Amino acid sequence: MDDLRARRILDRERRRAERLKALAEGPASPCIGICRIDDRTGWCIGCFRNIDEIREWMITPPAERHRMLEELKQRRMTQSPAQAQGAASGHSHGATAKAGDKAPPESST
Repeated sequence: MDDLRARRILDRERRRAERLKALAEGPASPCIGICRIDDRTGWCIGCFRNIDEIREWMITPPAERHRMLEELKQRRMTQSPAQAQGAASGHSHGATAKAGDKAPPESST
C-alpha cells in the first residue's frame, strides 16, 4: 500500500472516530420510526424535524442537537391536540396518501 493511500485511510478512520465520539456525547436521535413529512408544516409527523435536520443529525454538534431538541418540544406544542395525537399514533393530518400511492420508505434516522 502506498503512503498516500495509507494516509487517506488513516484520515478517514480518524474522522469516523471523531463523528462517532460526537454522536455518543450528544442526545440520541428523536426519531420514533414514523417517518413522513407533513406537507403543511414541512416537519416529520413523528419527530417534528424538517428534512435538513433529519439528514444532518449525525453531523450536528452535541450542543446544537440539545438546542434542536428544545425547539422540537416547542414545535410539538404548536400542534393542535388532534395533530399531536395523529403524530403519536402514526397518522398524518397534513400528508395524506391517495389510493394507489406507495408507502414511503422506512427511515432509520
